[in-house]
Amino acid sequence: MLKNIEYFKISQKNPEPHLDKNYFVIEKFPELAKYVSGIKEIKEILITIKKLREAGEKEEIQEKYFVKLFDIFNNNFSNCSELGCFVNACDTTRDLIQKDFSSFKKITLLFIKNRELNDKVPENWVQAIVDSNSSRKKGELGEKKLISILKKYKYEEVHSWEKFYKKNKCVVRFSKEIFSTESIREKLKLKIAAKKQDKRLDLLIKNNKKIFLLEAKHLNVGGGEQDKQISELIEILSLKKERENIFYVAFLDGTYSNVLLGEIKKRAKKRLEQRADIEKYLKNNKQNYWINTAGFKKLFSA
Repeated sequence: MLKNIEYFKISQKNPEPHLDKNYFVIEKFPELAKYVSGIKEIKEILITIKKLREAGEKEEIQEKYFVKLFDIFNNNFSNCSELGCFVNACDTTRDLIQKDFSSFKKITLLFIKNRELNDKVPENWVQAIVDSNSSRKKGELGEKKLISILKKYKYEEVHSWEKFYKKNKCVVRFSKEIFSTESIREKLKLKIAAKKQDKRLDLLIKNNKKIFLLEAKHLNVGGGEQDKQISELIEILSLKKERENIFYVAFLDGTYSNVLLGEIKKRAKKRLEQRADIEKYLKNNKQNYWINTAGFKKLFSA
């Protein structure tokens, strides 16, 4: 193994591509028909409620349709509806509204009053909403990308502690079940002393006696939420050495990795601070690594 600063330099010299196919989600959503059906039902009930209100129908009759609409809104195939998107315009979230019938009813009435109603549900705009939410899958796609690289270097993905102990080269994903943070602390006698005691990293990688605990992020732009994720990676880099065979790895790909590793202008104060913290912890914690895809390949190809 090289010194950690060498892997950092390899990452600097080999920037990430602007387009990484590992993160493409371009297939047509397989359950699109179920979404279309669910949305159509929502729209039909909305139209019914509007007509009932215009006709001055009794409140108890209207209430039955509000309850029916609320039930449908709480299933897995309603989050691409126009009503579901409208929730965001009312300074709340779908998750919160699903637990609050009274607020749901108020938002539904606002929707009926302020939006045009029709029963058309074009598949292309439902797919467009699904596409706009594809960024939520990036974490899982990042893990798949790294595991596929490791497999090229003869690492096997395993799903039990028994196989983890038996294999010389293997990788597992942190999980809520078998490979939880608590379980990994207990089995490997580690502290993993992050600020969040229940902090779950992404991959646990074994190369003979060496154990690597890796946190992975994929970022294409900077900003508030992205700065938070960079801070999480830097915290991994700051963790102190526990044993000679334990290594912490902060992995960042995406175009923001190039920004952070490249030449930073003086006026970019936040990025300068992030870069300074990375270099400080690499210097102070020799067993920790900050790498991109090229650095990852170099680190695990041996």
